[in-house]
Amino acid sequence: MSREHAVLEWVESIEGGCWRIGDRGSASGTWVNDVALPAGSTLPLRPGDRVRFGPVRFDLAGAPADEAATIVLGIGGAAEPEERITPLAPASLEASHLDAVLAAGAAIHEATDERGVAAAAVQAIAGASGFSDIAFLHATTEAGAPGDGAAVSWRTASGQRPAVGRAVLMRARGGAVSITAPSDAGDMQGTMIRNRLARVVCVPVALGDRLFGFLWLSDAGRSCGAAEPVAAMARAIASTAALALANLERLRTTERLEAEHRAMFDGTMQALIATIDAKDPYTRGHSARVAEFAHLVASRAGLAAADGERARLCGLVHDIGKIGVPEQVLRKPDKLTDAEFATIAAHPVTGHDILRGIPQMADVLPGVLHHHERFDGRGYPHGLVGERIPMIARVIAVADAIDAMTTSRTYRPARPMAAAVEEVVRSAGSHFDPMLARAVGAMDLRELQAIVGLHVFGPGLPGGATLDAAWAAARLPAAAAASAQPDRLRRTA
Repeated sequence: MSREHAVLEWVESIEGGCWRIGDRGSASGTWVNDVALPAGSTLPLRPGDRVRFGPVRFDLAGAPADEAATIVLGIGGAAEPEERITPLAPASLEASHLDAVLAAGAAIHEATDERGVAAAAVQAIAGASGFSDIAFLHATTEAGAPGDGAAVSWRTASGQRPAVGRAVLMRARGGAVSITAPSDAGDMQGTMIRNRLARVVCVPVALGDRLFGFLWLSDAGRSCGAAEPVAAMARAIASTAALALANLERLRTTERLEAEHRAMFDGTMQALIATIDAKDPYTRGHSARVAEFAHLVASRAGLAAADGERARLCGLVHDIGKIGVPEQVLRKPDKLTDAEFATIAAHPVTGHDILRGIPQMADVLPGVLHHHERFDGRGYPHGLVGERIPMIARVIAVADAIDAMTTSRTYRPARPMAAAVEEVVRSAGSHFDPMLARAVGAMDLRELQAIVGLHVFGPGLPGGATLDAAWAAARLPAAAAASAQPDRLRRTA
């Protein structure tokens, strides 16, 4: 199909091994559960997944717990399953059966998993078929026949799983089977007699070459009524169920792909943040704390929940540009020269340039670029004034300042949270947005203090302290700490 089409690789991890499939930029593509893999991406496979390259299909089969998973190869399948419901001859459906088909379609549409689809199908058939035992059977073996306990949903006269004939199921793989008497069962007569079945309808739940299972209808008593109208109803419901199951399968595969991309993105961001922390151990955890402070400030200021989440993400990456600042400048304990400060002051622009090529970062770029702007226009890099500064940047500016004042640096000790909050309130209209400053001033200091404890000392507070103790500590007089005016925040950039 291609010189280098795809790679199928066994990968070990802490959670256990799994197969991963990755497309190598092939022309015809690699498909998992009829969802195309983006070129260059990989996806862990799960039992039941179907992987297709052109006419070749692999099914990942679930093996017994004491065996490794196996790959079963099939060749010559259709390139695309036909997504259509077989038209019904109106004369073959009684009015009650048509009502059952419509009811099943509505219920199946609302289902969110295989069990819900199966239950909807069984419920509809049970109410209109006249058969005593109804079941939705899952195809669990490589041969396509259910094993023990494979009934996903059932309704029977006894309340127990129905007696199922394996020979009937194997015949039903090729199409619906309808038996109205044991004498008409042919090579399946033994199955009918052993299970004391008077009549059976078995319909495959399939779409294209994908077999999801079977709808099983049977009676142990004397036959009563023609089976063909019931079989027509079951075929219609099976087609609807198969289409719903295929859509659910594709949706879950798409969600898995998105989760893989998010995990890769999150890992990349964490690696970048860890790189910054490694350059300056005195600010380790700074980005994580700013993220939490920013989310809290946005929430208490009445911003929308989505804006709060954007602020949290922006807090994580706001200092990404410090990757380009020499360590001797970041760690310098003395006053910075003008040239050194200019180097640090370039980090918002550097961070913006690093992240602007990442689509997921589009909403947070204004916060990265402008988080050192001041409300009075004396900030950098562009000297924006007031509401010309993006709201996300104003939120990060407050969060950044709170963390800078309440954590120790090489050139000064940490200030109490109460003092930091007083400084933010005092700087309303000059350094900070007045609305945000008021929101910070109205906060319970214990909420703010808990963030400092969470990221500096791990879960909880230092030395097993309680939030009440943190409250008391946060209310220590501001004079107990070294003085630091807002303008001095330029030192920490």
